[in-house]
This record gives sequence, structure tokens and C-alpha cells, in this order.
Amino acid sequence: MKHNVENGTLTIYLEGDVNSYNADEVEMEIDKILLDNSFKRIVLDLEHLHYVSSAGIRIIIKIKQQYDDLTLLKTPKQVFDVFQMVGLSSVVKIEKL
Repeated sequence: MKHNVENGTLTIYLEGDVNSYNADEVEMEIDKILLDNSFKRIVLDLEHLHYVSSAGIRIIIKIKQQYDDLTLLKTPKQVFDVFQMVGLSSVVKIEKL
């Protein structure tokens, strides 16, 4: 999973699908990135994310519970619509693609 830290911001790039089949693996990779880096803010770049299930939303909520400054950037319309339906936009800053 690609990521970088610049000016105190950790950016993690999610791509493809995050669903019940791969959510555990995605979560473990994100946890490792979070432990291995020093940062003040987290950005999830979702430009290349095609699909997210409830398992993927759970990962985002877990990150938000641990780190208050979380932003979802470049969120594709189909993913943004799912986030809107479940009310995630009232908890996390989300910017559309």
C-alpha cells in the first residue's frame, strides 16, 4: 500500500476494492503504516478506490476514533454516495473527486 509523510501529514492511498474479503489485510497494512510513521494529520486518498463495503467503512471509523484529524480526499462519486448514505460525512471530512 502506497503512503507518504510530508509536512506532518500522512497520506495513505487506497485503491481497488475494500470489502469483507480483503478488509483484514487492508487494516493490518494501515495499522503497520500508522505505527511506523510520525505525523499530525491523516489523509486517505481514495482517487483509485472503486468500491467500499461496511468492512471498509469500519476501518475508516476505527482510524477516526484513534486520530481526530482525518480527511478523505478525491472520493469517487459512487464511494461518496455510500459514505453519505451511512452518515460518515457527519463524522469525517470528505472531499469529492
